[in-house]
Amino acid sequence: MNSQHDKNRAAYNALKEEMEAEHFGRAVLFHDGEVVEIYNDSGDAYAIGCEKFGLGNFSIENIGEPPISLGVFTMCLPKP
Repeated sequence: MNSQHDKNRAAYNALKEEMEAEHFGRAVLFHDGEVVEIYNDSGDAYAIGCEKFGLGNFSIENIGEPPISLGVFTMCLPKP
């Protein structure tokens, strides 16, 4: 488990219940399996992630919401 996505997804899953209780509906920015910051929306989290880490080097999770479907491209994502 060494990709950003895998590390960050595992970190989110470990904190999921706590985050949903305290930050439901917000977006969390992860980098290297660590919470960077929690934002009011994913657009802010994305902009900061791009600025600080560059594309592909961070993940954003919407707290308390199911993952967004990417249609036919969903099958290209790694399985959790």
